[in-house]
Amino acid sequence: MSLSFRLLRRILLGLVISVSATSVVLSVLLKPHLNHPEATYVLITILDTLISLSIFALTRKPLLDSPQKVATEVLGLFAMLPFSLILTLYVLGLSLPTYPQSTATALWIFAILQGFIFTGTILHTLYTMGLMAAAMLTVCVFDRDVWSRDIDSSPSPFPMGLLLSFICPCFSRPSDEEATPIEQVEARVCLPGCNCSGLKPHLTPDTSPRLETEPSMGMVRGVSSRSLVRVPNDVERRMSIAVSLSSV
Repeated sequence: MSLSFRLLRRILLGLVISVSATSVVLSVLLKPHLNHPEATYVLITILDTLISLSIFALTRKPLLDSPQKVATEVLGLFAMLPFSLILTLYVLGLSLPTYPQSTATALWIFAILQGFIFTGTILHTLYTMGLMAAAMLTVCVFDRDVWSRDIDSSPSPFPMGLLLSFICPCFSRPSDEEATPIEQVEARVCLPGCNCSGLKPHLTPDTSPRLETEPSMGMVRGVSSRSLVRVPNDVERRMSIAVSLSSV
């Protein structure tokens, strides 16, 4: 079973929240050991903003009953990306008092804090660039209105199977249109007026009625089916028609 985009998004945002919250705790613990303790307020402010935006993106739909648009999420990620990069450069400029005034515990906390901030910045950058690339690729492939789609909707606004088949055709499903030969059925017949003692075998083509199905004309080239019931793919599930019944 392939990983859905909705689950992948929740995992990434959950990791960003966890890493940022851990960095806040480490910043508070490191504050008494810094040469300039007030520098931790800058770290905590940026980290709290990242946490708040990530939580809002995850809980906006269930709490406010308002969908999170793809364009809104992309703009929010791009707006916070410079602050994440500044946070990484800022933590490199922090310094501790020279040893032996700095304890070994403070040095370990400082090293772990730098590692968590680097990890959070990498996750933020990868998610921002990946989401932007997926949105632009979706616009080129089949859906120009993807920017106004609900990013947490089902089906996903980014059908991974279609995008992978567009990037690398080897991932596309092979067509099941295969020519089926006419079956030869052995039948025993005897013409009127024949004095033969037995029935002679005779090969005749099978003339029994067959239920033939034509391959469906899907939105994606190369996808067809001869089965009577076919489950629509992610693209066809979007091409729905709203039907309403009104009393006359």
